[in-house]
Amino acid sequence: MKLTIVLATLLALASCAANAADQDSIQARRETVQTRVLAGENAPLSRPQLMGFCSTQDSVQWCEGFIAAILTVYQIPRECLPRTDMARFMNGQVWELTSEWLHRQAQDSKHSFFDAVTSALAEQQRCPMGALLPYMGSELVPYSEAELEEMRYLMNPTPLEEVTPTYPPSARRDGIEGWTQVSFTMTENGDVKDIVIVDSDPAQIFDAASIEAASKFKLRPILRGGIAIEVPNLQHVFRFSLEQD
Repeated sequence: MKLTIVLATLLALASCAANAADQDSIQARRETVQTRVLAGENAPLSRPQLMGFCSTQDSVQWCEGFIAAILTVYQIPRECLPRTDMARFMNGQVWELTSEWLHRQAQDSKHSFFDAVTSALAEQQRCPMGALLPYMGSELVPYSEAELEEMRYLMNPTPLEEVTPTYPPSARRDGIEGWTQVSFTMTENGDVKDIVIVDSDPAQIFDAASIEAASKFKLRPILRGGIAIEVPNLQHVFRFSLEQD
């Protein structure tokens, strides 16, 4: 089961973090995920049991891996998922949706973790379930601790030195707060290019300041076989709060 946890957790970034030489290995892992997830390797639990299921350190690791596998197998784009600072772990926003769904179910009802998560996702019109990937399964290819650490870094790339965006004077004057979500490519030497705004609230107010700040990022390069590679589609959220000043 531990190998399945690690496998599922890493699949979410496999497509953007690997080069062509890794594709056969990634394919094998993806196929295994579908077989394991669709087989439903989790027993039905009561609503109270499920509600506390992702509360311990061990169960959190299992939860984030299993949810990552579901997102991959059902081809659910991460950009359509809600973003929140309240999620306690990677993919925690999906578990928050699942918890809300469970609250609406009968007290004596029973669901597998898989059924609860997919049912909650299916209710989200902004994030529809995709068609299943047509894979039949293969042998498990274990991941190393180094690969797991790399995946976590790419999920939340942190600049080597903190970069604080400039608060737009007009927004400060009008007391406006908000956030932006930027997407960018990390070059082989850790610089940033191809910066775009994925989402923002309020729209456009903080976009220019966020793009300028992201352009100053210096990140830790990712190595493949000792060679630094370019990594596309990394994301970062800038938050603008008057209380932070």
